[in-house]
Amino acid sequence: MQESKNLKKTTIWLMGGVALLYDAIQIIFVWMGIGWLIIPIFYIHFWMWFRMHGIKFFTKKRAKSFGIGAVLEILTAGIVPAFTFNVISVALDYKIKSAGKTTP
Repeated sequence: MQESKNLKKTTIWLMGGVALLYDAIQIIFVWMGIGWLIIPIFYIHFWMWFRMHGIKFFTKKRAKSFGIGAVLEILTAGIVPAFTFNVISVALDYKIKSAGKTTP
């Protein structure tokens, strides 16, 4: 049985929820002075999760949005949910591209 490498709507919602959880954890960690600790864990986790679905999480095209997200995280001390924006943008970008390929 061959597994589908497509993102389902439920997977996108779950990814968004987990990203929001990471943002909430980062806000708590910022108050303790170790907010930077969650950033590498977040990127490794979502890199593996997207890779399992056959999607590249880090690309040259997305470098600008990841850079803006990182600056937002630093300047706002984690208040702006930039992780969530990054994850949702990658997932929806893939979903739109895959829908365009299947439409005749």
